[in-house]
Amino acid sequence: MDSAFFNEVAKKWQEKWESSRVFEANPSTSEKYFITVAFPYTNSPLHIGHGRTYITADIVARYQRMIGKNVLFPFAFQFTGTPILSISESIKRGDMDIISDFINLYKVSPEKVKEFEDPLKLAEYFRDDMKRMAKALGLSVDWRREFTTIDPRFEQFIKWQFRKLKEKGFITTSTDAVGYCPNDNFPVGMHDTKGDVEPEIQEMDVIEFEGKDVVFPTATSRPETVFGANAVLINPETTYVIVRGSNWVLSKEAFKKLSYQRELVPEREVQGKDLIGLTVKNPITGRDVKVYGSRYVDARLGTGSVMAVPAHEPLHYLGLSEVLNEVEVIPVINTEGYGDFPGPEVLALAGTKNPAELKDYIDTLYREEYYKGVMREDIVDLVPDYMRSLVKDRIAGKRVPEARRETVELLRSLGKHDLVYEISNGPIYCRCGAEIVVKVIRDQWYITYDNPLWKSWTMKALDRISIIPEEARRDMTKAIFSMRRRACSRSRGLGVKLPWDESQIIDSLSDSTIYTAFYTVAHKLNYDPSKLNDQFWDFVMLGNGDPAEVGKTTGISPEKLKDLRNEFSYWYPLDSRHSGRDLVQNHLPFLVYNHLAIFGESLLPRQIVVNGFVRVGGKKMSKSFRNIYPLYKAVEEYGVDPVRLALTISSELLEDTDFDVNTVKAVTDQLRRMYDLAVNVSKLKENDNVGLPEKWLLSIIHYKVKEVGELMSSLDLRKAFNIILYEYYEILRDYLSMISTPNTGVLRKAVEVWARLIAPGAPHIAEEIWHIFNEGFVSLARYPAPDELEVDGQAVIQLEYIRHLINQVKEISSMASKQPEKLIIYVSNSDELGILRTVLRGLKERKNLRELSSMTGQREEYLRSLVERVQSLPPILRDLVVVYPLDEFKTITENLNFLVRRLDVDEIQVYRSDDVSAPDLKGKKSNALPLLPGIAII
Repeated sequence: MDSAFFNEVAKKWQEKWESSRVFEANPSTSEKYFITVAFPYTNSPLHIGHGRTYITADIVARYQRMIGKNVLFPFAFQFTGTPILSISESIKRGDMDIISDFINLYKVSPEKVKEFEDPLKLAEYFRDDMKRMAKALGLSVDWRREFTTIDPRFEQFIKWQFRKLKEKGFITTSTDAVGYCPNDNFPVGMHDTKGDVEPEIQEMDVIEFEGKDVVFPTATSRPETVFGANAVLINPETTYVIVRGSNWVLSKEAFKKLSYQRELVPEREVQGKDLIGLTVKNPITGRDVKVYGSRYVDARLGTGSVMAVPAHEPLHYLGLSEVLNEVEVIPVINTEGYGDFPGPEVLALAGTKNPAELKDYIDTLYREEYYKGVMREDIVDLVPDYMRSLVKDRIAGKRVPEARRETVELLRSLGKHDLVYEISNGPIYCRCGAEIVVKVIRDQWYITYDNPLWKSWTMKALDRISIIPEEARRDMTKAIFSMRRRACSRSRGLGVKLPWDESQIIDSLSDSTIYTAFYTVAHKLNYDPSKLNDQFWDFVMLGNGDPAEVGKTTGISPEKLKDLRNEFSYWYPLDSRHSGRDLVQNHLPFLVYNHLAIFGESLLPRQIVVNGFVRVGGKKMSKSFRNIYPLYKAVEEYGVDPVRLALTISSELLEDTDFDVNTVKAVTDQLRRMYDLAVNVSKLKENDNVGLPEKWLLSIIHYKVKEVGELMSSLDLRKAFNIILYEYYEILRDYLSMISTPNTGVLRKAVEVWARLIAPGAPHIAEEIWHIFNEGFVSLARYPAPDELEVDGQAVIQLEYIRHLINQVKEISSMASKQPEKLIIYVSNSDELGILRTVLRGLKERKNLRELSSMTGQREEYLRSLVERVQSLPPILRDLVVVYPLDEFKTITENLNFLVRRLDVDEIQVYRSDDVSAPDLKGKKSNALPLLPGIAII
């Protein structure tokens, strides 16, 4: 079985690498390359989503090592945060779904699972499991530097970082709205929720419509439309709560939710249907309006009541039309592209009454009215006399954004405005299962990512960082621009305690912002953690202080302090940071923010690399979705190197990919073919004959090495490994079809070059093949360079022309759904080839058709056809034909045997297109153009 073969090979070389300490990196005179990945939460095994990120980083690390750099690739483990705590508590509660996954999917014994009720034991178990898997995956890690986020040495480092941030004013205590788990009783972020969703908190304006003994606090995102509000809508099927003191009428669901935002005491409950018919007053127009019931009111959203503006909201119009014979519409906004009554218009356009189907139409209307809308002048007529002058001056005729601000100010001055908070992308659920709410927390510690100066500095600093792929830069910029202050502590869980409040634990996205710096010295911190005080970190990380003085407070000799400082200074800054796309919204911006705050611009990461997700069944993998595909399972089923390459070549870097069985099997077959070829080459008898095929083989490999090197440097790994796996093999296959007895030296060189090319992606099979011919590790060999292989341009143009001809025949056969028995080929004359050369030179000089016609003496119509068809030529042919002569007729006739074998035909006849005696089969004779023969298949 192929997976067993590949895994045996992998185990063999992993043991050799480890015993030889191949990947341990120390400062040297060589250029360094420091690369890291986001460390994993230790609450379950590594899955193939982790695999994609870690393999991408490992490929880069191995490539950089092979081009001569001193590469440090360390690894660590995240013990902090609710992901570990929630799993542990789920097991403690007896959650059979979770327990079943651990036993049946992750292959953990029931006795061991029981131990996981202790979160530390859970974390330690999966730390060890992940380390084994990372090694089994062949990651070229320096394991001396591993740590966990509860390592006492790391705790001292993070406490130093937090004291620095607080000193600089970037950590403050205040009252603010945060996403909050009502079950676990602490703030939550992306890594605390099912599906890893970051709660997005939205302010909603509340406009009070007051009646006798009740106030309806209608929630809205468009307060400027209050001028056209002519009703209040509630849900008749829900229960409402009258709030003591304010007399607010809240749905029971909203009461519970808003209790986390303000002090609310229930006075009494009332059924929604009993509120229908009450009269309340529009606070702006002073008009009495009725309360109506509508099934389109979501009792869970906002306050459970809305002001009805049927002229501008399709659902309001729809709701009122179901209870009234005639709906009054009062337009207040003019928007280009819409009539006076956009609400009913959109409803008619959509042709549906389904709220879900209407959503996109409504969102578009909201957006168009906000960005293009202007408040109507006649809204002045809707308000009382005393208010008209103010409305005319500040709101009427103004664009909607300005009018919105002024309307809110007007409502505040009337005492009829308030604010509530909503999770705009909800519902979101904590990993414990509870629905996340918004809570206004007092005296909570925050990192002030909304600090205008810090935010501006970070936005500007982003320009100094290479982001791959470049498309991810927009998302990073948007995330930084939208960044709110972040609650940075929790009341429980594993992790580092806040240095000034030991009742609080620093959360998992706040203790993981500059930990990459800790890697540089982690393996040398064999000291009592209490001695690693702020003076120690100031010197090692910032170069501040006198080592002799620092030595007195720490008990560490000045020489060892200097050694630690030198280690940090050699490796920092980080050269490449690798992460999944989900961390663009939080961790990666936090990384930049905190590096600026602690180290300044000079030590910013030089590069950030972002990759897409791996999907299972079309859905992003998430432990909270219970659709994890463990890495061990993929490796067990398919083998290490096939899995590594399948995850690399399946999609572009930022794109999501499905782990496709067909892809991994194709990779497996190709690797096995190359291994078998290498074994066979080693058994060949010596033959040193060098002819046209050998010259072509070494030359075309030269070009492929050059192309692959450029792709690897730009991290276009998908294209690079597709060339190495498939195109390179086709080249070797064609060479073997060209000759009867191969040149063993040339073929061996080709195989050795391939082993070095594939080594970053499939290092184990590369070692196996390399050692058929060589000593030493291919992992430490030099990556192939084009100048290792001589170029014979004449050989390349002739045989690339033949290979292109083969592809043309295959395309024609495919289109005709016919395997040819006989081929008739018509080639153009040498004069026409001269015309083509002139045209290609002209195109490089950006000449137009008229200028090309003047240069060649040919009609524009002919040249247009030639230019269009020449685009199908391989770039290498277009480039070389300008430099080297080519006799198409002679080249084909000299390679007929190769053509017959590769095309599996019985006969090939070749004619010159200007030979009047040649038969014209199927009219193909006149089709011949330079490098593009006319081809008839029979």
